[in-house]
This record gives sequence, structure tokens and C-alpha cells, in this order.
Amino acid sequence: MAQSEVSATSSVSQSNRRRTLLIAIICFLGFVMVLAYSLPSRAPFGASGPKAVQPVPDDTVIARVGNRTVTAKEYTDSLKNLVAMYRRYTEQLMSGGGSFPVTIQQLRQQGSDRAILQQLVRRRVIELEAERLGLVATEGELQQRLREQFRDENGRFIGVEKYKKQLARMGTNYVDFERDLAYTITEEKLRNFITSGIQISPKEAEEEYRRQNTRFELSYVVLPAADFEKEVGEPTEDELRAYFEAHKEDFRPTKDRRKVRYIYISQDKAAEIIPVSDEELRREYDPNRHVKSIRVSQIVLKVLTPKDEDKVLQKANDLVARARGKEGAPPEDFAALARGNSQDPATAVKGGDLGVVERANVKPGDAVEAAFDLGIGEISEPIRRGNAFYIFKVVDRTIKSFEEAKPGLLAIVRNRLSYAKASQLADEAVSLLSRTRNFDETAAAIATKLNLKPEDVKRETPFFAPGDDVPDIGSNPSFEEKTSALTEPNEVGEKVGIRGGFAVPQLVEIKKPGDPVLDEVRDKVAAKVKQEKALQKAYDRAKELIAAAKNAAGLKAAAEARKLKVQEIKDFNDTAYLDNKSFPAAFPNAEKVKVGELIPMPLYAARNAAPTVAVVAVTARKDADLTKFAERRKETMDRLRGDRANNLFETYIDSVKARLKESGQLRVDRALAERVVVAAAANEAQVE
Repeated sequence: MAQSEVSATSSVSQSNRRRTLLIAIICFLGFVMVLAYSLPSRAPFGASGPKAVQPVPDDTVIARVGNRTVTAKEYTDSLKNLVAMYRRYTEQLMSGGGSFPVTIQQLRQQGSDRAILQQLVRRRVIELEAERLGLVATEGELQQRLREQFRDENGRFIGVEKYKKQLARMGTNYVDFERDLAYTITEEKLRNFITSGIQISPKEAEEEYRRQNTRFELSYVVLPAADFEKEVGEPTEDELRAYFEAHKEDFRPTKDRRKVRYIYISQDKAAEIIPVSDEELRREYDPNRHVKSIRVSQIVLKVLTPKDEDKVLQKANDLVARARGKEGAPPEDFAALARGNSQDPATAVKGGDLGVVERANVKPGDAVEAAFDLGIGEISEPIRRGNAFYIFKVVDRTIKSFEEAKPGLLAIVRNRLSYAKASQLADEAVSLLSRTRNFDETAAAIATKLNLKPEDVKRETPFFAPGDDVPDIGSNPSFEEKTSALTEPNEVGEKVGIRGGFAVPQLVEIKKPGDPVLDEVRDKVAAKVKQEKALQKAYDRAKELIAAAKNAAGLKAAAEARKLKVQEIKDFNDTAYLDNKSFPAAFPNAEKVKVGELIPMPLYAARNAAPTVAVVAVTARKDADLTKFAERRKETMDRLRGDRANNLFETYIDSVKARLKESGQLRVDRALAERVVVAAAANEAQVE
């Protein structure tokens, strides 16, 4: 393609650019919000301070899928691309609001680095399977797709040079673009091949339409099991033993279980011992980032309906241009423009004057927040918040002095350096413990450096297997990986990031799979017993509430008498949630009762939700208008077919992955992948 007429990258229209950016953002967001565990990196530092971690060579293979590989460079580039995408997303779509990871280390703390690796492996699996079935994108298909995507207003291909220049402006080179587009075509072909046999009957479509378009108004009361745990108290020994015996298979270990003691180095405690000079703080001090208050004026233009938005934005841009000096003309008086155009009566009469606004009083997401980035006399671009566009002019501002900003600066600098310091201390702990194998001596030495007592840094786990929640650590694959490598008592592992800092593990004991022993799983059994007893108590209270309320009209009084809160949902269908939880039986049961009635039995939340029951009353119902089904039949059938196709395709890909793993054709070196992320995060920090 690179040598062909369409091989170089071409231009797209403004709308295509926005769509491309949005699709890319959505695709990234779609796969990165999984695996939410904290995984700080393990960059080695010397005693004199942090040093850049050496990167893993670009061509190092971290995963193999058949004859295909994922290299360190591909992984690093994907991490950087995601960070860049988040930054653009924050700047362009969420200005002033939201909190997104904007460094590789922050991605790592979310667990998004692993999600990216999973996506890269998934891509190789799809490529390999498509190749096996002869479904790889051809050069002709790629050229045709490019011609379809990059057309001018007359429907003709826009030309090679424009194509190149446009992608260059978007920060993309045509080689990468065409490679990714070829993959997209390949995945589409494989998906179509696997899902081509899916059929949706008219009856299924009608039932789906009816279900999707039947609406209820509900009143409901939720009773979380957690609210009743104090009432059930601690389980007795007999209760524990009885539950354990009845559910022994649930606790049967299938993998080696390890008990580990570890030295815990808290990042917060490491921050407290970092000396920071005034000279360092002064280098950090930027007056423009420490604006205490501003005297600001505003122009507010309201958007009454969605169709008015473009017109209002055009007017706002025109006012900004006039206030700044349009096309060489002198700037117009901002106060006069505000009096003549602003739709906020309270400030318009005062020439837009908002008075003095203290930063401490500004809530995140408020429109005026953006004005704190302006200098005196500067005028903002139009800022959309709610149903209005805002234009600000800063008349005056006060800056925090260095002394006023110093506590905050100290916290910022220490927080930035604390990771490196904690990592350095963890390295020292690994070195000393590996040399002496004396846990208490090492703990005492590290505790002294942190101005703590030895017991403050010593921790020990119960026996745990991969996948278990470990006290103070949670489910942490990195911790599991490093401790699984330990095979002999007193053997010392690599430092590993856990919640709030680092752990330096030392193996205490290994137990092989076998019959479960109550003493080894006592905490798990106790938690299950308490949870089930609390859930039963919640269910019993819910039944009492139903009996007392009798119907929908009586629910409020009966709930208030029991100090329970009645909530309402005005537009409930089979995909809606109650109290942010899915209750699968709510919709089918609501269909069975009359308006004004209670669903006769309490409902359980879905298994993946926190154990909860709900009492639900139907207060109104609007049945689907089946007379309109005919015009929506195709849309409904297409949606159903798409949903089934997605489920079938993902199931198929999972089965291919399982087959490749079983045959040894899919291998991922997670330790090496972790090194790649560590190096990328450390060197990114050095650059910044």
C-alpha cells in the first residue's frame, strides 16, 4: 500500500477528524477500565537518588502467539499512546472536570497496563486465527477502504498528499494508520465469518421491542446485607464448622498456598523523611499556578435547545473576537459587551462583574475555574457548562507568596519523590534481607530509617493461593507472581508494589493442594457465614415491610416507621438499575403485578453486586406501543443480531486463546512485561 496511489496518508474533513478522535478515545476507554488494582513499579535507585531505569530493548519479545509476537516497543508505544489519549481527552472534552491518568505510573496504579497487554495479545490471536482461515485483509480491500474513508465533498478520494498531511497533523504516520486499518478489516472479516449464521426471528424481535419499550414507575426500598452484619454478631465455632462442612468444596485449595512475611515500606512514611530545601521549592514555585483569587467579569449566553448550540457558540466566538480586537480593530469594552449581550441579569447590569472569586471557594467543574489560568486582561475562549457558554475576563488577581504556597509545594515535591525514596528503601531491604535472611534485623534497620518502630514495618499473610484477597494487599497479581517464585522457607523475593508502598517478601511456608482445613480458611468461612446471616436478616425485614405496607400506597409509611428510605425511579425498564445495582427479577416481576401493587416477595441483587434485597412497588406502567413496531422491526432485529454476534465472537476468541494456551502457542512473560512498564514509567518521570 505504501507504494500505491493510496498508500500515503490522506486528509479528512473536520467532522471526520472529530469522529476519529472520539472513536479512538472510546476504544481506549472501553478496554482500560478493567483490572482495578494498584501496581506501583519497581524502579531500582541508588543511595544518591533516583536514576533513570534502563529501558528494555525494543525488539525484546514479551508475548508470543503462534508465529506472532508482542515486543517491548509495541507495548511501550501503546502505553504512551493511551497516556496521550487521556491527556487529549482531559483537555478537549473534559476541560476543568474529571480525573484521568496522565502518566504511565498512574496507568499502572489503575492496572490499565495489564489491560493494554491483554488487548495486544487479543489482537495477535485474531490475526493468527484469521490467517489460519484465510481471512487476512488484502491490499485491494485496504485501498478500497481508504478511498471510502477519505473522500471530498464530491465523493472522490482526496489525494495522496492531502492524505499524508492530514494524518501528520493528527500526529499519525501513514504506515501505522494503514497497519491498524488492515487489522480492523481482518477482524471484521473474521467476525463476519464466525457470526454469519446468526438469525433473529420476527417473534424474537417483537418480544425484544416490547421489553425495551415497556416502562414502569417504581417505588422501592433497598436493604443491604452489610447494614445487618452488626446484628448477627460473630459466628460461633459450631456455625463455622457446620458451614465449612456443608461448603467444603468451595474452600478446597487447588493450588499451592503460601504464607509470607514481608517488610512494608509506606510511600507516605518515606515522604516524611525526604529533606527538601527552599531552593528546590523555589524552583517548583510558579506564580501562575498559585493564583489565590481573581477579580473577574463574565458574559453568559444560554443554550435553550440543542439545535441552538451552534448559533450560540458562533455568537460567543464573535464576542470573544470583538473583546480581543477583531481583524485589526481595537478591542471593544468588555463591560459594554456584557451589558448588551450577557443573559445573566445579576452580572450583566454591572458590566459582567462577578467580583472577587477565591480559588478555595470554586468547586471542581465550575465554569469560572478556567479563569484562574488567565493573566490580567486576558479573555477566555467560550466555555460550555450546563446549558450556557461563558466568556471570562480577568481584571485583577492575587498570587500566593512563596511562603503561603510553601506547605503545598512541599507536599507536591515530597509526593513526587516519595515513590523513588520508598523504592530505594525497598531495594536496601531486599539487599540486607537476602544477605542475612534475618527478618527482624532487616525490619529494625528499615524502621529506623523511617523513624518508625520495627513492628510498624513487619507484616505476615495467612496462607493464600493465587486469586485470593490477601489482608492489606487485596488481589494483587504482581504480589502473587513474585511470591509464587519462592520455593524454600526464608527465601527472599523481589520488592513488589502493593497498596500505598512496597513489600519485600520472605517465604514462611508452602502447603500443597489437599483437603481444606478450617483453621486455614477460618476468616473466609466467618465472612461467608456473617454475610449469609445478614442477607437472611435483610430478607426477613423485607418480608415484614411487604406485610406492613400491603400495597404501593402504604410503602412510604411502613418504611419510615422502620427508618428506611423509599426511593423512586420514573423510567424503569429491563436494563435499568435500582440503587446502582442490577436486580434481574425486577422487570419480569413488575410485568406480573398490577399498578399500585407490591411485588409479593423481596428481590435479590445480581450475584456480582453487594448482597442486597429490595422491596419494590409498581406505581405506574406504560406498555410498548406495538403499532410502531413495524417501523422499528429492522432496527430491533439488527441490534439483537449485533448483540448476539458480539457475544458469539468474544466466546469464539476466548476459545481460540484457550486452545493456544493449552498447546503452548500462547505465552506471556509477565515479569518481563512488568519491567517494560517500570522502565517506561521511570524514564517518563525523568523526562518530565
